[in-house]
Amino acid sequence: MTALGTLLDSLGNCKQISVNGAYKVDVPLTTSNYLQANVNFIRTGKYKINSDTVNGMWFQDSGFVLNTGAVKVSVKGYGKPLLPKTSVFTLRFNGTSCSFTVTTTGSGGGGGGGGDDYFPTTTASNWTYKYEPKIGSLDTFRVTVAEETFTIDSLEYFQFARSTEDTFYFAKNSSIGNYYALSTIDFDYAFIFDSVPSYFITYPFLKERAAVNESWETQEYGIVKLVTGGVAELGVSKAIFTILSKNTVPYTIGGNTYQNVIAVKREIQFKPTGGTFRTVTSGISYYAKGYGLIDQVIGVVPNSLSIPITRQPKIY
Repeated sequence: MTALGTLLDSLGNCKQISVNGAYKVDVPLTTSNYLQANVNFIRTGKYKINSDTVNGMWFQDSGFVLNTGAVKVSVKGYGKPLLPKTSVFTLRFNGTSCSFTVTTTGSGGGGGGGGDDYFPTTTASNWTYKYEPKIGSLDTFRVTVAEETFTIDSLEYFQFARSTEDTFYFAKNSSIGNYYALSTIDFDYAFIFDSVPSYFITYPFLKERAAVNESWETQEYGIVKLVTGGVAELGVSKAIFTILSKNTVPYTIGGNTYQNVIAVKREIQFKPTGGTFRTVTSGISYYAKGYGLIDQVIGVVPNSLSIPITRQPKIY
């Protein structure tokens, strides 16, 4: 005989579903990963309870219930989380369904707040930076990962909202260790060109498995407008990235020392219409394992712009 019952209370509201265990990217779920669902059985017998599959994980279990009434049912977790994010699942039983969330963090073995990620994307994680020197009235600003995501070419992009009300988009391909921007080819949180097209391109801005001195470049982007010394030019642009160093010496910034840091040079080139590419500026971005972008130095002294982090990031 098949058991009958519901996940809802007498008012039609979902009963509590508790999530147990730690959920980390690339770490298979074990017996410590399970749900406790409150089920009201109205007929004894065999039962099956299961969820949908989200972010590489699902929950399911079956058994035999001997008594009717309210019962706490353990539902085992399966699979392996793919991305650091908060995912919404639907648990189903006997024609009723209720939602619950599971938050996945950076992978095990950690190197800091966000596990092994050099650019964490977990919801609500936040960073506070400072422009040195400040740009007009812009000084300190905060960047926070929003809940909304979207997928382009099989990559899930996370929205990074800056307190100045602009938004940036980043993704990671965990299988090859590349981090991508959906953007112009400018630096994160700093702008070189006076105008750009109304579309973005996607490109890797960090390759954690690339060797020191290895380089790659973006596709051409434009038409962009560059004003230098009062002279305006139209043309196309591209960025060239080079790994300068990997996990060599500790890096101290904002009153904290970070042990695993990759330094990436970004060289921005511009080709005016009918001309050839030339470098208009370059900078170095520093990414700490578990914490993300911790410092960025753009240009050459005395006209350089720094965007250092002011305190240790909060990674969720």
